[in-house]
Amino acid sequence: MKSGINNSHIDASVRPQDDLFRHMNGTWLANTEIPADRASDGAFYWLRDQSEKQVREIVESCASSDSRDGSIAQKIGDLYHSFMDESRAEKLGISPIEKDLARAASINSRSDFLRVLGELEEEGLQGLFYGFITTDNKRSDTNIIYLGQSGLSLPDEAYYREEEYVEIRKAFVAHVIRMFALAGIDDGIGHAERILSIET
Repeated sequence: MKSGINNSHIDASVRPQDDLFRHMNGTWLANTEIPADRASDGAFYWLRDQSEKQVREIVESCASSDSRDGSIAQKIGDLYHSFMDESRAEKLGISPIEKDLARAASINSRSDFLRVLGELEEEGLQGLFYGFITTDNKRSDTNIIYLGQSGLSLPDEAYYREEEYVEIRKAFVAHVIRMFALAGIDDGIGHAERILSIET
């Protein structure tokens, strides 16, 4: 039987008893360039990229085919075409989300806020927290509920605090201001600053 260990990644100049991680991965780390748009790279990123490419090919195939009315392929193609119809999107403007904006504007208290969060959860939109049930890390014969925090706009905590991400924070604030302007909501600058403050 062939070993599953890829010896080409090993850095023999590092003794395993001194630094097992560097010993096993040193050559890979030295020779692999992480794409500029990612914080890390590896097999799972490759799998995700391949999956996205294959799904895109399927969707574009459905969109360009003459599918039978009512078929799954026809529905996929119609959805794709409606998503890609920029002129229609420009014509509609914010009208498709006016009810959502009105619902957000109706929030005047904590209880209103919690009510709207609950409504959004029922509609499948994740709120401030999420939960899932899976195997307990301490007792593998038991399932437990795990809770997590969601809702941050930037990839992780470092983007909100570290000096190297100052330009990204500025671009984020500018983006939020623009989104408020497009939605017709006043005081975009104030809203953007508060959003950044809350998320930080």
